[in-house]
Amino acid sequence: MNYSRLLGLTAGLSLMAGVSAFAAFPKSADLVTKMGFGFNIGNSMEVPNDPTGWGNPFPTKDLMDSIKAAGFSTVRIPCAWDSHAPGGVITETWLDSVKTVVDYAIANQLYVVLNIHHEGEGGWFQTHIDETVDNTVDTKMKNYWTQIATKFAAYDEHLIFAGANEPGSNLGDKWTANHVSTLMHYYQTFINAVRAVPGNETRTLIIQGLNTDIDKSVKSAPVTVFPTDTQTGYLMFEVHYYDPYQYTLMYEEQDWGAPNNEKIIPQYFYGADFLSTTEPKRNAGYNAWAGSVDAAYYTEKHVNTQFAKMKSNYADKGYPVLIGEFGANIRTPDLDGADLEKHLKGRVQWHKDVAAAAKKYGVVPVLWDMGNESTDGYDNMAYIRRQSAPVGKIVDADAINAIREAFNMTAVIGGGTTPVIQAGDKALHVTYKTVQSDSSEAGTVRIDLGGKDWSQYVAISFDMRVAGESAGPCLDQTRDGCAEYGWASVSLFNMSGEWDWKEVSLGNVEDLGLLDNYKIAFGATGMAITDPTDMKAIGINLYGTQFTGDMYLDNMLLWKADGTADTLNNFNKKGASYGGIAKGSLIQANATGDWGVTTTPSTAIKPTATASRKMQVSIQQGLVNTTFHSPRASQASVMLLNTLGQEVAAKHFTAMPGSNSVQLSTNYRGAAVLIVKQGKVAYSKRVILK
Repeated sequence: MNYSRLLGLTAGLSLMAGVSAFAAFPKSADLVTKMGFGFNIGNSMEVPNDPTGWGNPFPTKDLMDSIKAAGFSTVRIPCAWDSHAPGGVITETWLDSVKTVVDYAIANQLYVVLNIHHEGEGGWFQTHIDETVDNTVDTKMKNYWTQIATKFAAYDEHLIFAGANEPGSNLGDKWTANHVSTLMHYYQTFINAVRAVPGNETRTLIIQGLNTDIDKSVKSAPVTVFPTDTQTGYLMFEVHYYDPYQYTLMYEEQDWGAPNNEKIIPQYFYGADFLSTTEPKRNAGYNAWAGSVDAAYYTEKHVNTQFAKMKSNYADKGYPVLIGEFGANIRTPDLDGADLEKHLKGRVQWHKDVAAAAKKYGVVPVLWDMGNESTDGYDNMAYIRRQSAPVGKIVDADAINAIREAFNMTAVIGGGTTPVIQAGDKALHVTYKTVQSDSSEAGTVRIDLGGKDWSQYVAISFDMRVAGESAGPCLDQTRDGCAEYGWASVSLFNMSGEWDWKEVSLGNVEDLGLLDNYKIAFGATGMAITDPTDMKAIGINLYGTQFTGDMYLDNMLLWKADGTADTLNNFNKKGASYGGIAKGSLIQANATGDWGVTTTPSTAIKPTATASRKMQVSIQQGLVNTTFHSPRASQASVMLLNTLGQEVAAKHFTAMPGSNSVQLSTNYRGAAVLIVKQGKVAYSKRVILK
């Protein structure tokens, strides 16, 4: 179905005096019943100047297809405009870029919330809600929304405009009636600008609460102060939900003036069944002033109270509510073992409680996803993969399934954070140890298939974790290149027919350090198979130089088109065949992919330190500059590989003794590996091209 609206009014209707010449869209109250739960494409289109500047690639059709397949009915596209508007005029190039993303969503029959986001730290709007109206801000609000509304005038009710993001984020508790009046004036400008553009007369528009905070909004922004609209029933109200803040977002202790100078610290545990008995101050709801834990904050009670306020104060008064953002970080930097498992289970419960309350009180919850799957820091709310292959893979199925359950949907398959392990379950532990220091070596884990017919299967999935050290120690210290920067990557391969080999990259080892579920489709979008009716073998290869490490592998399943699966190998009784630098054995399965005592020596040289000492890299728009030291004159090469291991740029040159500088030109954007090779010596470094 084409969701661009076709305006075709009868001649008689257009001639009738006093009749508006537009076809009315469904009202906002009708839309919320269809919007279900939503997904934010965060840290992308709202990045000033360049949507790839914070590490996420430009949103793709595959990503949007995956969002739809995961059960989301709404997608929120936070968007920057000011940095793309020289002289106050949004460039047509940027409008077309935004349109591309909107069209991907509309093609999937998703509702789209398009906003003006924070426009950088502070921006021109978010921290400029003063006690009087700023004409410069007001003019920008009018001009930008006029241009946006004009660009998207032909779209039907599936496209919704949201005036701002988190207005007044700098005010804290200092909101006055004058601040509120200023904000509502800007919203009136937003509404008037959109309504003045034909095609947008009854488009649903969203205004935001005070810093999108529920309590501040209920206290100081009742519907009686809202702006007016030329049409009744086409406005919505937006707030965000990150309660308790210490549990969802706080990453370091803070001084809030608590008694006895007690610092407020991050909280890790949520849910009555998942609290800490040894660290009560780490439980959600701990109050430093009371010296106790408020049970409302670690159960569904608090979120139900908050969403009930939204229903009674706004939805019941004609302004349906969007929870424009919600989510919680994973505390992997601070926790491990039983505490991490308890935290992960509680985090699933938190998502379930938020979604259930949203369903109960008729508000639309939109999950915040920032694309970052990092395990060594915070701001790691990533539910669907964006920054590496395969794009669109569900990486937090537990949280998504908790939301789906609240909306009476069945579970989806994807990467979970809390796998269920039965007593006696086994998994495969593989160790790797390279011998050479200057060339790539492979470790192979192979399952022989003997010509089986896989034509009924569309994908394979498995649980995997890989970790280790590169760049040392060398087993032969006399070899040229010993202790230089090493690397390691992992691929899934198959052999079929006349032993034809096909392979797909799973990523670099440094990105595979947490147990995850990988589901790889067969075919052009995943792993190609020459002859699925005659499968000879399937397996996993680790390629690397100067690498010592381990892999945990379990639960290899073959998926059919109807969503059912057959077990290929659960490793409870049988392992696999091994080749090259790989050696394997069966171990007790566990929830974190732990293999016990690691084979990685603690004396191994950290690759980042070695790389920074040997090679420096700088990135400019479309240019990669590298400087490295050469011990002698000889032929050398520099190449840039994408996350699939494909060469995207390369150059051959003559290196001279001493410092050498080389520049590559490329249109590629995203994560990549830069490799400089001179004889048997190679340097490599991960880079992000923006």
